[in-house]
Amino acid sequence: MRTVSAMTAAVAMLIVPAAADAGPTASQRAERKMTAAINAVRAQHGLPAFQRSASLTGSAERYSRWLMENDVFGHQRSIHASSRFALLGEALAMHTGHRFKVWSTIQQWLGSPPHRAILLSGVMRRQGTGVTRGRYGSSRAVIWVLHVGRLSL
Repeated sequence: MRTVSAMTAAVAMLIVPAAADAGPTASQRAERKMTAAINAVRAQHGLPAFQRSASLTGSAERYSRWLMENDVFGHQRSIHASSRFALLGEALAMHTGHRFKVWSTIQQWLGSPPHRAILLSGVMRRQGTGVTRGRYGSSRAVIWVLHVGRLSL
């Protein structure tokens, strides 16, 4: 009986680390897809790709969660990213449902002159995206946040 218990414990120990390293979440995969899609649009316009910033990604992820949790949708006064950034910008998008809708979100941004300017900025060099799925009011919704920045002028 002790042998079976020891074997069960050994098998359980092998399974736990594998489950802990399950890879990126659906939101993280969507954020990566968004980054690649934005950089593809930038390339079509002769612009260099945005470089991913951990600081901007963190601020975008936190803000998308905060918007959803508080049933608020609007720009913040200041982006809580690294103080090394000389310039910062923000694009927001929200849609109903549960799907991430990366390309329709990009089309929405490109159709809005201020958001288009952020996506196609030749000045900004770094970006971070955050996305949250959940309930906004009484509806299922997805909120995207894009933070862009330039470290120095």
